[in-house]
Amino acid sequence: MKGVVRVLKRELRRMVSQPIYLVMTIIIPLIVVLFFATFLNKGVPSQMPIAVIDFDNSSSSRQIVRTISSGQFCKVKYKLSSYEIAQSRMQSGDIYAFVIIPRNFQQDVINGNQPEVVFCTEYVHYLAGSLIMRELTTTLSTLSAGVNLKLRLAKGEDETQALAQIQPIKTDVHIIGNPTLNYSYYLSSIIMPGIIFLMCLICTIYAIGSELKQASSRRWLVLADRSMAKALCGKLLPYTIVFSLMEIFTRIVLEKYLGFPVHGSNILLYLCSVLTIVAYQAVGIFIAGCLPVMRTALSIGAFYGVLGFTLAGFTYPQFAMLPAVRPYTFLYPLTQYYNMYSAVQINSLGITEAWLPLVILLLFNILPLFILPRLKKAAVRLDFSKD
Repeated sequence: MKGVVRVLKRELRRMVSQPIYLVMTIIIPLIVVLFFATFLNKGVPSQMPIAVIDFDNSSSSRQIVRTISSGQFCKVKYKLSSYEIAQSRMQSGDIYAFVIIPRNFQQDVINGNQPEVVFCTEYVHYLAGSLIMRELTTTLSTLSAGVNLKLRLAKGEDETQALAQIQPIKTDVHIIGNPTLNYSYYLSSIIMPGIIFLMCLICTIYAIGSELKQASSRRWLVLADRSMAKALCGKLLPYTIVFSLMEIFTRIVLEKYLGFPVHGSNILLYLCSVLTIVAYQAVGIFIAGCLPVMRTALSIGAFYGVLGFTLAGFTYPQFAMLPAVRPYTFLYPLTQYYNMYSAVQINSLGITEAWLPLVILLLFNILPLFILPRLKKAAVRLDFSKD
């Protein structure tokens, strides 16, 4: 272990003497945690602006406008006079949706002629469009049911029978894992640790690549008794510890400060976080060994790491991806972290049901074994200091 300890002490001196390491390991993760903890602290957007075109201007139509404005997600910001003006407002980004109440709306309701209320929503902003569409649909359905009930009661029907006719089937909906529909619960819980994992990957490539670029790799190997395995263990151990502590800090912020629900074992999730960090370090070693030119390795590493956010499955489900794409999701440790998070924190599963992601994360550590001879050869022969 003497070689590992010598490299470890040397790496600690490099970390302290070069500010770039402080930026990658502490400052950027802290900025990410602070950003998402404040930017998404409300959990879900509210009072999003919409417009109303009221051609009827009756007491019933004004009741619709008041009901829409009293909801959580929508706020009637404009009362416009035509479809063209509303469309222009939407295209310019002033509103996310608009509602059209037809002429003779109140009279048609009284006569039972089923007036048609039109609402248009743009889905370029998917979250805003989905929330507004759901609230408008719920609001108008509730109002329609209320009007229907009043008409039936006016005709002399029994209230119980009238309600059974309006809603013949009752639904009992239970939202598991995120009952408040908090957008931050699913986004921040993966983005915040995911960016820390990405910085771990970049830092690993940079730490190895800088040795080759600065022609200090021979000295690095000598301190490790000419063993590349010892050299990598001593060099990467400080980053493993620092990034693991940042992951623990992130979980504390999510659970204690932001109030994220905790349904499973935190210890199991912390173990998964450490294994994910080690897996990304293994990927970083593999990339640095395949591409010993630092700028090229960093570019490929950044591309690989960012693509993992798309293929992890938390924004677009894996089962809905093309069959040809689905196998590639297993090439990213972030996918396994997300699977473990879903199993433990959302579904309250234990190690006996959620062991597979841990095994896959351990398999990533096989990658450096294929590249150690090539990396050692590069450390001995390459010299970019004269370029």
